[in-house]
Amino acid sequence: MSSDSEEPGDSRSDRTCRCGEGRAQDAAVIAALDAGVEFQDPTSVYIDAQAEIERGAWVGAGSQILGRSRIGSKARIGPNAIIDDSRIGSDATVQPFSSVTEVSDVRPGALIKNRSEIRGSVVERDVEIGPNALVEDSHIAAKAKVGPFCRVRAGSDIGVDAYIGTQAEVKSSRIGDGSKVGHFSFVGDAELGQSVNIGAGSVTANFDGHSVQKTVIEDDVSVGAGCVLIAPLRLGAGARTGAGAVVTRDVADGELVIGVPARVHGNGLVRN
Repeated sequence: MSSDSEEPGDSRSDRTCRCGEGRAQDAAVIAALDAGVEFQDPTSVYIDAQAEIERGAWVGAGSQILGRSRIGSKARIGPNAIIDDSRIGSDATVQPFSSVTEVSDVRPGALIKNRSEIRGSVVERDVEIGPNALVEDSHIAAKAKVGPFCRVRAGSDIGVDAYIGTQAEVKSSRIGDGSKVGHFSFVGDAELGQSVNIGAGSVTANFDGHSVQKTVIEDDVSVGAGCVLIAPLRLGAGARTGAGAVVTRDVADGELVIGVPARVHGNGLVRN
């Protein structure tokens, strides 16, 4: 065999291409270092030439800053995080093995915990996500919290200071300011007002066998643990449902319903 023989996939042109990529990558890392970016291990990161990282940002080992991503000052990325065509604001943190992709915008002070994914979403100031959460094509307002292993599906809007509990799922819904969705709950195709409380393990049954139906829950409603709300349905302001209730009809303002199926038991409002 000729001494000039080459292994498959290891042609001179391939090696030249990889060397060219390596030089471009070295230049991107060197430029970032010169600009005041801090690296845990600059030899292990990947930065696209179009990406911008501001002075004072910190990038952990094994992280990738791809596309036209923008990383603000004092942001912390990784280790082993991926930012792709997205913006990370100043003082925001993307913890290890998390990813922010698909033109997402993580605003200053937000915290994306370990192994969470943000796809095509806006995460406002001082939000806390995860760990192991997934947010897709949604908006998370300032100071909201999305708990561990949660999924926020496309078309959702989580209000200011709202809370989504562990392993809860929200789909195509608006969660009002200060409202809480308990752990293991499902809220789909629903509109929640302000200061609503959804007890743990409750479900909006949004499909009637033919089409998706909507649930409207007005301000200050309290839904007990383990309830099933069968859409289409409206719960009026201040209404309450007892734990385990199966609600099949609209509930008027201030009413308390209990049982299976749920029936009016009394007035849910507390009056001085």
